[in-house]
Amino acid sequence: MKKLVISFVLAIVPAIAFALPPGASPTSMSDAFMQQLDSNKDGAVSKAEFLAPQEKQFANMDANKDGVVDRAEIEAVEKAMREQMQKMHQRPAGSQ
Repeated sequence: MKKLVISFVLAIVPAIAFALPPGASPTSMSDAFMQQLDSNKDGAVSKAEFLAPQEKQFANMDANKDGVVDRAEIEAVEKAMREQMQKMHQRPAGSQ
């Protein structure tokens, strides 16, 4: 479990920097972390705030909403991500 949490943290911190709201410009990784996860803006990130993105991701992956993510659902997410990456690489430079 500890390895899973560490892996999640290592995966989410870089993702946070890319997922900031438009106009947000963090000056450090800690700023990015706080801007993305401190949803009630109290200057601290609770366990619930920290886990919220992971819970949202789980809910998005659980396509049939049975409370379990099975191999087929993970493979479907992986396929969608691959297709999205291919689309991004096919765009002409400078277009968004």
